[in-house]
Amino acid sequence: MTITNPTQLIDEFKKSGEFDRLRRDLLSHFQRSERTEGFKSRVDDIARQRLSSDPKLISMPNDAIQRELLGEIDRYPIVERAVVDAPLLSDPSFIAGIRASLERTMSAGRSEKNNATPSQSTPNLQPCDSGNPNFNAAIPQLNDALTPSAVQKE
Repeated sequence: MTITNPTQLIDEFKKSGEFDRLRRDLLSHFQRSERTEGFKSRVDDIARQRLSSDPKLISMPNDAIQRELLGEIDRYPIVERAVVDAPLLSDPSFIAGIRASLERTMSAGRSEKNNATPSQSTPNLQPCDSGNPNFNAAIPQLNDALTPSAVQKE
């Protein structure tokens, strides 16, 4: 598929599996960080406050309790704060890995345009090695298009 606009780039990036890999990397990094305990504690506090403020909740079915508690937690920007505060999103090697993955996706689209048959699909992309400080050192820094707030919207 020829990539002609940002929406197609995003679609191809997701189809390649790279988007899911990045999401798993970010979650894994967060789960290993010291920020996890504070996040869990805040979620626990919100849930306890909601349960103590409405004694009727205890007698509701479990799925209704869960729905109520998730709704209450969604009222607070704790997830958004956790994303914005994620140090990995400002790590130059992580950003360089994302850029390299996007460039491979675009290259795959260009090469498919030049010599593709209708049955070919986008090739699997090699995952970026965000833990390797020498990975893609030659790739320049991303411009402001990739910021924590831009990633968060996706």
